[in-house]
Amino acid sequence: MNITLPREVEYIISSLEAAGYRADIVGGSVRDFLLNKEPGDYDITTSALPDEVKSVFSSERTVDTGIKHGTVTLVLDGRPYEITTYRFDGEYSDSRHPSSVSFTRRIEDDLMRRDFTVNAMAYSTRHGLTDLYGGREDLAARLIRAVGDPDVRFSEDALRILRAVRFAAVLGFGIEENTAEAIFRNMHLLSNVSAERIYIEWRKLLSGEFSYGILQDFSSLFEKIIPTVSPLTLPGKERFKSADYITRMLSLFALSSENPSTAFTLAADRLRMDNATRSLGCAVLSSIGKIDLSNDKGITYALKNIGETATAELIRLEILLAKADAEALVHLDSLLSRGVVYRISDLSIDGNDLLTIGARGKEIGAILDFLLNEVVEGRIKNEHSSLLSAAQKILVTKTK
Repeated sequence: MNITLPREVEYIISSLEAAGYRADIVGGSVRDFLLNKEPGDYDITTSALPDEVKSVFSSERTVDTGIKHGTVTLVLDGRPYEITTYRFDGEYSDSRHPSSVSFTRRIEDDLMRRDFTVNAMAYSTRHGLTDLYGGREDLAARLIRAVGDPDVRFSEDALRILRAVRFAAVLGFGIEENTAEAIFRNMHLLSNVSAERIYIEWRKLLSGEFSYGILQDFSSLFEKIIPTVSPLTLPGKERFKSADYITRMLSLFALSSENPSTAFTLAADRLRMDNATRSLGCAVLSSIGKIDLSNDKGITYALKNIGETATAELIRLEILLAKADAEALVHLDSLLSRGVVYRISDLSIDGNDLLTIGARGKEIGAILDFLLNEVVEGRIKNEHSSLLSAAQKILVTKTK
């Protein structure tokens, strides 16, 4: 097989080869090429030791990004390329990181430590494809299979459990039987993985085109990492496939818990979700089923109380759960394009106007809140004169 490598990658490999070392691209970039996909990045593996790599590229900029693990980053035209020395990993005492690494000159030693056969292939123009574990065959069969003993691979690094199901969800692959059984046997080891890394894999998995079937087949795994969605319940498959990551995630809480907002908050704490996702999820799940999104008044009420982003997400979620019609999103866009009033800043009156009629301090905010609610409810038109008149009546009432 022949792969046309980018000029910079070919330059790195040929430079190392010219100095007497072997070098190949390895892992995901080889997998992607064989799947006729453009690799997002290129990891390069070599028989050269880190100091030897730096010597070969002494005229270029290098950064010791992971020197203890054999990784030197070479920067070419502002783009980083990781070059890693072949290595053995020592014992994984914490089911996550090797306690030590030992460098080797043999690519065979390096490939045997990798997670899955489809990621354990290397390629260079000189040596062609190096595939010691049947990775190309597993790609053709659309299978995720651990390199060697899956129990050993998962006990070494428990994050590989989530990587396995994530690759399956993204690529549409099955998981080889022994590997799948080992996932269930070793999922307790996920307690050794940081919440941040679990959340990253969770997001990638849920974004996968084929995540629905993986969620079904490995529901007990996901209930393990997110106990508040137990038992895991899924919406309709076709609607799920057309939804994005956020909507898919929120649907699991909406269907799998009697109190979705509380369940989501607990999961957000557990997984250390970013504040934006946490706020959005809480706003949406606390409003689900409580607002009539089939008319102007209901959508405007949602806009006022949870904002534009959360309202759009609430509509998408209710569409996914078959509680709202797809036209609701069109309705929302129409309202926004017509300049619907749902924020105090949308009113045809402001605090300065209220100052001129004698309102002061906190009273100004309270009056503006009242006027906004009246406009949203359709009891007052959003006209300066109408709003000012209503404000004057409030002040007169207060002075009596």
